[in-house]
Parts: sequence; structure tokens; C-alpha cells
Amino acid sequence: MTSLRPNLVKRIERLPKPSNVAGAMQPLFEAISNAIHSTQARFGDEVSTKGRVTVTVSTNREKKDVWATVEDNGFGLDEKNWEAFTTTDTDNKIKIGGKGVGRLLWLDCFETISISSTFKDSGQTKTREFNFVLLLENQIQDENITAVDSDNDSSFFVKFEGLRKNGYMDWFPGRDSYIFQHLTSHFLPVFIGERATLLTVHVGDETRHYPD
Repeated sequence: MTSLRPNLVKRIERLPKPSNVAGAMQPLFEAISNAIHSTQARFGDEVSTKGRVTVTVSTNREKKDVWATVEDNGFGLDEKNWEAFTTTDTDNKIKIGGKGVGRLLWLDCFETISISSTFKDSGQTKTREFNFVLLLENQIQDENITAVDSDNDSSFFVKFEGLRKNGYMDWFPGRDSYIFQHLTSHFLPVFIGERATLLTVHVGDETRHYPD
């Protein structure tokens, strides 16, 4: 039997493009949401004391060499999360409102995406590193899995570099204050909730700790 062949590139081309600052920041917000959900899944009711998410953003008014990183100490890309990562429209987080398309927004917004994750696998601790690229096939590039010391904590780290000229470069904020303004507004319901992980955000020379 023959199945229909998905065209990821065309699908991403047809995604709605940003028409305001909040829309341009949505791919970054998706990464932060994923990090928060991962820490909540790992630590449960203790997430407010044990969960950690760190965000760093470098931007400028010329939108040149813009980059951002998001890191968390959740479960990392273990077997379950790896399957979800490599499946478009996954329902892995449907119960908490996830639509499974955040990674598509990453590819739509950023030119370069690199990922490193430490996770537990059958009693072993491993690190998976790879580049995530916008291609018709083989979107996972240069994958490398290595065994590491068992004392290493599980984690997920993603770095985004370069804005695509499809609306994201035009609307992504070039001022540090706008990053904080929109991030605070977007995640306010999370910050005032009972299961708010500690989120540290570095933008330029300023650092803010949420929910404090």
C-alpha cells in the first residue's frame, strides 16, 4: 500500500506569518513553554523549588546576529520525548493544551537550530546532540549520542540563531525592554500559578528572575 508523503517545507511555508511583536516571539515562547512543561512533568508539586529554566536572548535594532537559548532541567529527550519530538502534530501534551507544532514554528522563524539533551536510558545517562534543519527530509542532522557520567542531571538545551526574512525579522523586538515586556505578559498566568518553575531570563545586561 502507498501512503501520502508529507511535505514539511511546504507546510511550514504556509504557516501564518507574524503581524506583530507577540507573533514574532511565539516560536521562542513555544520553547520556553516546552521547558516549563518538562520541569513540571519531572518535579510535579516540587517544581517551584526544583525546576529550573534559563533563557538568554541577544538582540539589537538592526536584527543582526540575533540569537537565543533555552535550557531546562526536565526529563530531556528520553525515549518518550524523543518520539514526540520526531513526530509532527504529536498529542504528547494535548492534555495541557499543546498542539505539537511548536517545533515547526522554530524552523519557520530561525535559520539555525542546535540542540543538546542529557537523559536517562535503561539505567544509563546519555547525551544526544544534533542540528534541527528545514529540509524536506532528514531534518535531524549530525546526530551524536554519547554515554556520560551517571551524575549528570537530565536537561534540554536549544540554541536559535538568525531570523528568517519572512516577517520574523521585521517584527522580532530589537530592544531588550520589549523582550521582557512581552515575555512577562505572555507567561503571567504561569507565573501566578501554584506550579511556577524558577525562570531566569538574561537579555543584554539585565537579568530577571520569575515569578519573583
